[in-house]
Formats: sequence, C-alpha cells, structure tokens
Amino acid sequence: MSTDIREFSMILCGVGGQGTILASKILAQTAIRKGINCRVGETHGMSQRGGSVISHFRIGSEVDGAITPVGHGQLMLAFEPVESLRYINFMKAGSNVVLNTYPIIPTSVNTGLAKYPPLEKIKETITQYPLKVNGFDATTIACSLGSAIALNMVILGATTKLSEFPFEADEMKKSIEELVKPQFIDLNIKAFNAGFEMA
Repeated sequence: MSTDIREFSMILCGVGGQGTILASKILAQTAIRKGINCRVGETHGMSQRGGSVISHFRIGSEVDGAITPVGHGQLMLAFEPVESLRYINFMKAGSNVVLNTYPIIPTSVNTGLAKYPPLEKIKETITQYPLKVNGFDATTIACSLGSAIALNMVILGATTKLSEFPFEADEMKKSIEELVKPQFIDLNIKAFNAGFEMA
C-alpha cells in the first residue's frame, strides 16, 4: 500500500494482558516512520483483570479522528473470539477478521452466570455479518515459542500476509525492535515470523 492512502481503519480487540495496545503502538510507529498520517485511540476498562480492550488504528490523508466510525473498519484483529462480536459493529461489510480462536473464559462463565458461545457459532455470526474470517490458534503458537503473551506478534505476522495490510513485514519488525524491551525482542520477532509463515 502506498503512502497516499485516503483512509484505512483497523480495529484491534481483546482482553487485558493480550498485548492489544502494544500491537497498535507498533502499527503507529510503522506509519509514522513512513510519513503516513496516523491516529490511534483506545478504550479499556479493568484491563489488569481481563477486561475488554479495543484499539483503533487509522491512517490516511482524510483521517482526522482517532475513533473508527461505525461501519468503517476495514480490518479487525481479534485477540479473543467473543471480543470480535463485541466490536463487530465497527466493521464494514466484506472486510477481513483475523481471529485468535483460543478463548479467554470470563469469570461470569466460570461461576455459571453466563455461557461462552461455541467457536463455530462465533465464526458463523461473523460470516453472516458478513465478514471474512481468518481463524487460527495464535495463543498455542505463542506458547510453543515460550510465552502466551507473544500471541499479539503471531497475529501481526499473520496479518502482514493480507493484501489490504498497509505495511511490509520488514517494516513491522523494525518497529518491534524499536518498541519492545531488548530482552524480549528475540521472542517477539520469532512469534511474528511464526505467524507470517503460518498464514
């Protein structure tokens, strides 16, 4: 994608501790380095307790606000299955959803106050919206490399393969090296590469 983008909006959603906000910062760092107009907004509640987290990443010459208008999102990175449904209204029909299929079961489900929907039901709802689902277990891939927290990098790596994604893999990895603490760079680059190769 060239630097003369008019408008491109992404939604990143998950729960606290999954690295949603770091992923959006890496995207923003890449856009800034390329000289692309960029806006990032986020909302999160009790993120330390697994609360819902959403980040808006928007780039382009016609983008002024940080929050994606409802129905304008062109790509969703869903770090947790149910969270994809919570924010599905932001998405434009026909857009792609990169979905981590590994669930984070909330306390309300564990205590019997609510039920967690089956993964197939979640996928069915997304495709009926209609959106295109690219689902895989990013958490298990990250765990195999040594840390579940690196699932955000697995998702970023896989997303880089999509034709509408605005950045090249090497550009993303440079931002990872700039923003991640030195002792975690190797792990994060490995996780990014694993997602890229899997996609």
